[in-house]
Amino acid sequence: MICPLFQRSQQHPNSPYWIGAQIITFQQMHQQVNACVEYLNTIPLTQPLAMPLAIDSTDPIALMAWFWAAARTGQCIVIPSTKDPHDIRDHMLNSMNIRIDSLSWTLPISLSLHHKDPHKDPPSIVTQHTPLCMLFTSGSSGTPKVVVHSFSTLWHSAQFSHNNIAFSHGDRWLQSLFLWHIGGLMIPIRAIFGGAAVVQKDHSISMGDQISRDQISHLSMVPTQLDDLLKEDCALPSLKAVLIGGGSIPSALVSSAYNQHIPIHTTYGMTELGSQLSTTPPNSDRTTLQSAGSPLGDWTITIDDREEILVQGSPLFLGYWNGSNIEDPRDPNGDFRTGDRGSFIDGKLYPLGRVDQMFISGGENIYPEEIEDVFHQIGIFAIVVPILDDRYGHRPVAFLRVSTLDSDIERTINTAMHTHLPKFKHPDHLLLWPEEVSTYKPSRRHLQDIAGMWITEQRFH
Repeated sequence: MICPLFQRSQQHPNSPYWIGAQIITFQQMHQQVNACVEYLNTIPLTQPLAMPLAIDSTDPIALMAWFWAAARTGQCIVIPSTKDPHDIRDHMLNSMNIRIDSLSWTLPISLSLHHKDPHKDPPSIVTQHTPLCMLFTSGSSGTPKVVVHSFSTLWHSAQFSHNNIAFSHGDRWLQSLFLWHIGGLMIPIRAIFGGAAVVQKDHSISMGDQISRDQISHLSMVPTQLDDLLKEDCALPSLKAVLIGGGSIPSALVSSAYNQHIPIHTTYGMTELGSQLSTTPPNSDRTTLQSAGSPLGDWTITIDDREEILVQGSPLFLGYWNGSNIEDPRDPNGDFRTGDRGSFIDGKLYPLGRVDQMFISGGENIYPEEIEDVFHQIGIFAIVVPILDDRYGHRPVAFLRVSTLDSDIERTINTAMHTHLPKFKHPDHLLLWPEEVSTYKPSRRHLQDIAGMWITEQRFH
């Protein structure tokens, strides 16, 4: 397979690929990748996973240059989180037999391609189905897993996304998600697929202002980011598509975006699935947007007797890296068990939350998501976690993303809880969102620890 980046550099050599502090064209990116390829070719490669290379994602141009160079040479790169302290990050990488000196690599100087060799073959993707990229995902347990993707799995994901949401030459997708998350990494990959551009997030201005200034056409967001954008209450005529995922999507938030004519697409996906499994199509009505849409491409969905979502499809990852080999996660039928509950009605997926987040309180099963949904219906972003209780085993505690918990808010919450849920499912405590916890895919384990410490402190006062 001829390298798609090379093809774009021939079709649109001077068109922007990355727009940030500097503009990088497709041709400039191709030249930089060539320099990285020359460097990687000096590293002996005896097998695809002989030496996974950890690459820092602080510099997005450097990361994507090494990504495409790895695809052309058969190397495998690992993209760790930029939020972990370096000593913790390095310990984790070493424990998984991942090379860490590559984290400090600087980009080799790219050479001009003005003097082309007409007899030289165009660069190709060496192997499409071997390990290319590793990402960390913690799921709900908090224990990191290393998800392995090939070029083929990621490229199929980009293709399926493009077939539903066109992202083509002249379009601009804002890089509002981290590159070490699958939702962030897929943005610059989709840009190569469609010949479009990526715009780096400018943290000095609001999201709405940047959308207007840079004429952003496409966005990937989590619900809290969408909530912040809607509160800016600004006209955004350049937007063509806003992809909303990363967890439970409040129905009230969907309705608000719909009423403000934001072209949203609700979606469901995960790292293991190469981003999107299902997504709503353009111009979906309000009812359809309450679902996560229909399966993209060749994805197939099965719901088992536990309501767990089982899937098969071309973007499905290769497996989990355990430090020495890749563990195949599929069952004997070839299905991957997502660990998420859902229903599949009239060709649309309705996620219901994690299978393993259910806890028992006084003999009754409680799913945190059903409590969170009540908060979402009244416009409050919430995460519910269980805490130990001497009498009932576990009881729910809710963390709320509100500025203050006054009597009016508490009254609204109590009314909603009594309207929609039996008493044993009402949270015992309402806590303000901790500043140290991100609202982008927050760790439930971390929130559970914070709730436990808060309960302990209350007992001693």
